[in-house]
Amino acid sequence: MASWLWYTWLSAICFGVTVFVAYRKRKEYELSTLAVYYLFVTCITWIGEFVALGLFDSYEYKPGIFTDQWAENLAGHLFLNASMFPAAAFLITLYPQRLLMLSSITAFFLLAEYLFESLGIYEQHWWKYYMSAINVIIFMTIARKWFEKIKHPQYNIPRLLTFYFVGFLIIHTPFPFLLLLRKQHYSIEMIFRIVGNMYRTSIMFIFSYHLIETAVIVYFVCVLGKWYWKLLPFVMTAAVQTALAKMNILILTEGWKLIYTIALYWVCLAVFMLLEKYTLRPG
Repeated sequence: MASWLWYTWLSAICFGVTVFVAYRKRKEYELSTLAVYYLFVTCITWIGEFVALGLFDSYEYKPGIFTDQWAENLAGHLFLNASMFPAAAFLITLYPQRLLMLSSITAFFLLAEYLFESLGIYEQHWWKYYMSAINVIIFMTIARKWFEKIKHPQYNIPRLLTFYFVGFLIIHTPFPFLLLLRKQHYSIEMIFRIVGNMYRTSIMFIFSYHLIETAVIVYFVCVLGKWYWKLLPFVMTAAVQTALAKMNILILTEGWKLIYTIALYWVCLAVFMLLEKYTLRPG
């Protein structure tokens, strides 16, 4: 079986588990709350992956889609980190047999990792299996405790932090796909000299930038609250991307235009604002 099919099937199974659990629990919790929780835990996973893989090159994915290894890493990340960890979070959070569930999920992650390495479609560098086990246990513990804070939101700070991570994921998501499709990338000479790869350079820049930008957006949208403050993120994102393009940091290719990038930003902002307005309302 082709390498990418292993990634596809594992991702599909895990995403199916998440959807099934959400459907079974729809009478206990608002589906909108579960959707926000899914985005939150996915974002936590992406940040962890950025540190472990993007910064420290801990392992590599090999789905066999691209010739460039960092494009492969990005594709493998997109397959697995929006499916496996959210499924684990939903199971450990929404079902009561926590010790048994924790042990079973950890074992499943280690088995999948071992299988993929045996098949030659995943390779560890300095990363070890026990690190994966610790990582999964810490993640599930944080995910379970955080859900307790947001399922019946009473305090503003957990809600703001949740929407920071949700907002980041929504705003950032289109850009890895644009990069893999070779529509646009970011060129920073200083970063490229260190990492020596266009894909890795682009992700390190835009991921770091979005972490900062999202904090500003959340402040205007969630803290200030008034409708006119919500217009500023649209102006800011358009202005920054235009400036990056003029400075030859944002590189557009294959007929992709700046207006398309700005339009994607605005769609993501609109989706985020709708989620913030209608979900996790304090009881």
